[in-house]
Amino acid sequence: MKLTDKDVILFSGDSITDGNRGKSMDCNHIMGHGYQYIVSGRLALDNCEARPKFINKGYSGDVAEGLYKNWQADVIDNRPTILSILVGVNDGGRGWFDEITPDEAAGRHEKYLRLILEKTRKELGNIKIIVCEPFYFPLDKSDYSYRYTPHPDGVEGPFKRPDSNDPEDSVAYREAANIKIRSATKKLAEEFDCVFVPLYDKIKEHAEKSKTEYFIWDGTHPSIAGHMIIAEEWLKAFNEI
Repeated sequence: MKLTDKDVILFSGDSITDGNRGKSMDCNHIMGHGYQYIVSGRLALDNCEARPKFINKGYSGDVAEGLYKNWQADVIDNRPTILSILVGVNDGGRGWFDEITPDEAAGRHEKYLRLILEKTRKELGNIKIIVCEPFYFPLDKSDYSYRYTPHPDGVEGPFKRPDSNDPEDSVAYREAANIKIRSATKKLAEEFDCVFVPLYDKIKEHAEKSKTEYFIWDGTHPSIAGHMIIAEEWLKAFNEI
């Protein structure tokens, strides 16, 4: 799909999309690092004569409810022509801390993602919406080092992975919740005529040939290899629009 000078591509989501993005007009960092940077770079270069615009409105730690509360200012007011949403992994984690069931956590995610899509369709009409499948991968509990990531273990110091502090029952909870959250996300994408980007099985397929940590380094966040999977699947879906 070719873009025009009227196109604005906006990425919304949690830390996976935030990518430690800049909060100023420093164009070196404004998109953050990750799949959204890769996708934007590819589309910007391919459509440089038209000069489309790209916006990152991801927020580290956010859930669907958090996105919805800022949706008017972050998304509607920016009038994107193409909207990308990747949210859900934190909804499972938040459910654990709130001591609700996985079904309730998925239900809360579905409620606010529905409100997001309803508001978008009402305010922006038939814009193109790309909804990415959220994912969560419990990792090997016997080794919390970084040796299986794409980077030398200890290159920046003797750190343990963040998931080393996760209680076993919270890991089981998040895995159960994510199954339901993935299902709800796909259902809503189909209901609101969005392009759905399946990611869980694709990441799992690659992990089976290597190690999960090479793609998802702490159970939640993609490595450089994981972000490339997301970018490739995103662009594949985009090119089919």
